[in-house]
Amino acid sequence: MTALTCPGCGSPRKLGQHLCWDCWDTLPNKVRNKLAVRDHLAVARVQLLRRQLAENVPLHEIEIHL
Repeated sequence: MTALTCPGCGSPRKLGQHLCWDCWDTLPNKVRNKLAVRDHLAVARVQLLRRQLAENVPLHEIEIHL
């Protein structure tokens, strides 16, 4: 079994989590709340998160506008 890694820092994360707990706690509350919503835009919000992480946007500066 391969370990899942956090795209924010490379440390282990659990299945079903977008980030490890430390990185998740670093995100602004507004972003965490939006990522926790499960609706028809949920996948798009996660894609925005991943795109910003790939662009090396600092976790505390990530924004989700969906």
